[in-house]
Amino acid sequence: MIMRSIFRFEWERMIRSKTLIISASASAFIIIADVLSWFKLFLEGVDVYTSVFYKWLGVNRGMNAGIYFFMALPLLTAFVYSWTVSYDRSSGYINQIISRCSRRNYFTAKYLVSFISGGILFLGSLLLDFVLLSLFSPAYRPVPGDLASSMSPFYFCSNIFYQNPYLFMLIWCGVAFLWGGAMSCIGTSAGMLTKKHIVAVMIPFILFITELILSVYISRRYMITVKGMAITLGWTDMLYAAPFTVSLPECIFSGIGFIILVSTLIYILRSRKYECL
Repeated sequence: MIMRSIFRFEWERMIRSKTLIISASASAFIIIADVLSWFKLFLEGVDVYTSVFYKWLGVNRGMNAGIYFFMALPLLTAFVYSWTVSYDRSSGYINQIISRCSRRNYFTAKYLVSFISGGILFLGSLLLDFVLLSLFSPAYRPVPGDLASSMSPFYFCSNIFYQNPYLFMLIWCGVAFLWGGAMSCIGTSAGMLTKKHIVAVMIPFILFITELILSVYISRRYMITVKGMAITLGWTDMLYAAPFTVSLPECIFSGIGFIILVSTLIYILRSRKYECL
């Protein structure tokens, strides 16, 4: 019962936070800018009959604004609520809370709400993108080999994409939720390492940029392929289902699992310092 009350308190705190409004607004602005790029082509008679499933950000990185969306996503997801961990520590608010309730309940509720907030931001952005694209794009079933889709064999659930695109969309929305939560986990665990909440929010963005640079270097130096096709190693490229290189489910889920596992481990180990309070 106490755990439920703490979770509800943290949830309401997240819902009422200005950072949620800022993150959601920034995300919506980028999504709308990307959709307007598609709509401009539509008015010019380009890609008029292209399926919405081809244009959706869940499948590819979209037009120019879509690229910026995936680059900024680690920052946006962490900014929603992960910053409160370091803020509570720096302000001393955490001592007031854990002196009145179970330390484990507090940290668990904080972690869960942070995870969910990041997942909701990413998931909501993809749903907004699909709805806006559907206003002027047909939703016919993708056709294999029509040269209009970037989805090909050895990509995430490519068979389902062509057989049942709505089921594929549902599955990828679940993956997006996990990715958003994982990014938020990085910010949450970073908040246990620093009391500067601005730094904690920036760490997921810096980590993703660093990993992307390293993955490009490794890919060029050591070509890892599946039947002659290069495998995606960068986390940023795994945020949509059909990047330029092969995106396998094993790579995607291992990346998500690695981030969550390491972040959770850091979070747990650092939270133990408050046992004496």
